[in-house]
Amino acid sequence: MDGKLLLQEIRGHPIDLVPGKTVISINPGEWTSPFEGKGFEPRGYRDFALGDNPRLIHLPTSARRGVPTVVERVALRDFKVMVVIDLTASMSLRGKMLTQHEAAATLLYAAWQAETTFGLAVRGQDGMRSFGLGIGSRHFHRSFRTLWNLCSDDQASAPRGSAIHLRRCLPPNAMLLYCSDFLDDDGGISGVSDLLYAVGRYDFVPVVIQDALEYSFPRLRHASLMPFRNPETGSCADLWVSPRSAETIAKQHEARFSELRGMFARHDIRHLHIRKPGVDESRVAIDSFFRHRRRLSS
Repeated sequence: MDGKLLLQEIRGHPIDLVPGKTVISINPGEWTSPFEGKGFEPRGYRDFALGDNPRLIHLPTSARRGVPTVVERVALRDFKVMVVIDLTASMSLRGKMLTQHEAAATLLYAAWQAETTFGLAVRGQDGMRSFGLGIGSRHFHRSFRTLWNLCSDDQASAPRGSAIHLRRCLPPNAMLLYCSDFLDDDGGISGVSDLLYAVGRYDFVPVVIQDALEYSFPRLRHASLMPFRNPETGSCADLWVSPRSAETIAKQHEARFSELRGMFARHDIRHLHIRKPGVDESRVAIDSFFRHRRRLSS
């Protein structure tokens, strides 16, 4: 998909990733907020309307404008978001890289629209690298171009970024959106325990990118040839799979995925699962996840 077309599709369906709370204030200053941090930011003003409480009229602004005016302000908080993508060998299988690209782009756009400090990082064979935190449209478009290069065949033109340690790259309680299939080179999930230890201080949101061939496996009525690909060499081969072998593989994959979900649950972590490519698929999954999360926290 073209980068401009992808951005256009994302813009058409914004996601409320980090919602603020608009409050009406008569006097400028601080007030009680459910969020951490201090300060206020003018969000504009509106004319006093019939039915409004007269006590909401902001006198200095009303005197300056010459009409009764209500000033709307939003409480600010110190909040940072980092989106991590996985470029290890297993993510190159089938359409997982495209799925990750669409999901990460959607999350970056949502973080930008939430007016937070956000950034992009990548997990590769050589460790974790960050492309910096920032705010505003210029930082978003730079991060979007970097993401496009990393998830396409033009990885050589992408910036290298700076090596980071996952445990110290963000302040406590920052949101870490981690896109990955959470599979090791041998297809296991042994590395997840170390990851959960490293991100214990963050608001960690695992975005699981696994398709139907990984969290399960097709049940076959008859033996058939199925294409398989080596993630390290890129070589492809058709292998003969019997119904009994398919059933065995499915049980192994489902047990592995259940174990992964159990590891998240033991750490009281809710995960997000995206199963196939498609901007709508990613958008609906991400939007539903954060809507449900807000309902649980309210």
